[in-house]
This record gives sequence, structure tokens and C-alpha cells, in this order.
Amino acid sequence: MAVWWVFQNQSYERSRDGGYIWAPLVDKAGHKKSHWEVLQQVQVGDLIFSCNKRSIVATSTAKSNSYVSPQPHPDDAKDWTGDGRRIDVAYVDIPTPLPVDDLIDLFPLLQVEGGPLQVDGRGKMGYLFEVAPKAALEILNRLDKTIDIDSLINAGQTSNAGHVSTTVSRSVNARVGQDKFRDDLMTLWGGRCALTGVDQKELLIASHTKPWRLSNDKERTDKNNGFLFESRIDKLFDARLVSFDDDGCMLISPHLSESNLLALQIKKDQKIRMNLNNDQKDYLKFHREQLFGKLGEK
Repeated sequence: MAVWWVFQNQSYERSRDGGYIWAPLVDKAGHKKSHWEVLQQVQVGDLIFSCNKRSIVATSTAKSNSYVSPQPHPDDAKDWTGDGRRIDVAYVDIPTPLPVDDLIDLFPLLQVEGGPLQVDGRGKMGYLFEVAPKAALEILNRLDKTIDIDSLINAGQTSNAGHVSTTVSRSVNARVGQDKFRDDLMTLWGGRCALTGVDQKELLIASHTKPWRLSNDKERTDKNNGFLFESRIDKLFDARLVSFDDDGCMLISPHLSESNLLALQIKKDQKIRMNLNNDQKDYLKFHREQLFGKLGEK
């Protein structure tokens, strides 16, 4: 299941009422846009965050793959000509919208290539963007503070939503699994970053050693397959720019420059705050041998 971010300012109300997202095939000059073409990658069951006026105001689940469709609303004709791609979706409103500025600690994850935000935190010019899995799970955690999960599932069973309860439940199960993983790491590391000791909860991220997409169900929730890192260290670890040996000593990739080390205030002699067990060492061996220093690889 992929997660997407759609910018819907002027189009939100009509898209919400009609149960769709839609983008033209080409602009008035006949040019294709990558942020429109990406609609072709959305699959049934994918989750979508609707951003309106710089807040996440709804989630939706894709009920169809994309298909060529005329403009679904007369107001679309004011801005575009010709057909577009449409995806039928089931919207679930967020009672208390989540401001984008409240996600500032996730900005590094949302600013990656293909992500929805620019380096200054503003939204990119465009329509639909993919959300990194780690950022998506954190956003789901925060949305759960404003909408009861049971209500979310029940809303997915309404006539407007169609048959989406299974896919919503799957999203919830992923979120619950991530919740357990984070809670276990918070306990294991005493609510502090495993490397720096930072203890402000909002800055701490549950970081997988063997990535979620490469892990089986057991590994995804195994507390030994991860560290509680502050967002700065998490980003370096996730980007394969740092790793750790069996003694917990930090290893630094040659791709990370001395100037950036200095700017990030990273000390080369930093070490994990407690001794590692054998399972943690096995996961770190995978990280060192399969990921560390290998930039640009999937």
C-alpha cells in the first residue's frame, strides 16, 4: 500500500462531494506534468492525505486505479481543457485538521525527491506526491489524536465510501504495528535518543535498522530491529550515511562531508548509549553490508 499527498485548495470541496481526485492529461499548451502523470501509479487501496489551506483536512482510500475521464465538474473547465485522469476515492473528514507546520520534525522526510514539500517547508507546485512510509505512519499516529480509529473504519463503510473497510483496516493495522514498535523502543531506550540522549518526544523517531519494506511481519515490530533516534540522526541512518559497529561505535560514510559533519554537530567518536545484544548486532550487520554507504540504491 502506497501513501499519497494531494494538494486540493480550490478543488477540495467539489472533489470531496464527488468522491474523486482528478488531474488533466495536459495543460493548455499541450504539455504533460509529472505531478499529474503520477496518478497512474495509484492502486486500489492506497491511502491519500488531502491538503487544503496548508492543513491535512481528510484522508481517502482509492476505490479504483486511474482512468481517463472528462472533467468531472463544470468548475474544472474554467482552468483546464480536455480529458484527464480520475481516481474514485472514499473520503473521511478529519474533525480537527492537522496543520502542515505541526509536522516540522517530519519535513526532512517530506522534502525528499518526489515528496510534497520544498526545502523551506512550503508545498511544491503540483497536485499529487508520494509520502515516504515513515512519514506516513507518523502522520497517521497524529491524526489518531483527532479522530477515533473505529469512527474511521465505520466511515469507510458508508455508501459514500464504498467497500473500503478492509483497506482502511489494513492501514490501521500498519499504524498499530508501528505504534507498538515505537512504544517498545521508547521503553527500551528510556525515552531518549539511543545516540545523543535527546529526550524531547516530538523529536524522537522509531527508526528501523532493516527497513520496513525489506522486513517480514515479525521483523517490522521487533524492537531489536531499530533504534530511537532524534530526527537528525534518524535521517542520516535512513539515508545510509551513518551506521554502527557491534560495539555501537558510529561509522561515517565518505559521502558525508567534513563540512556537513561540522554543520550537523556530529562527533565522530559518538557511540550508542548501551551495549547491543546479538539480535541488534545481526540487524546492524545487515545495515552495514547491504545499505551503508550505498546511496541512490533501493
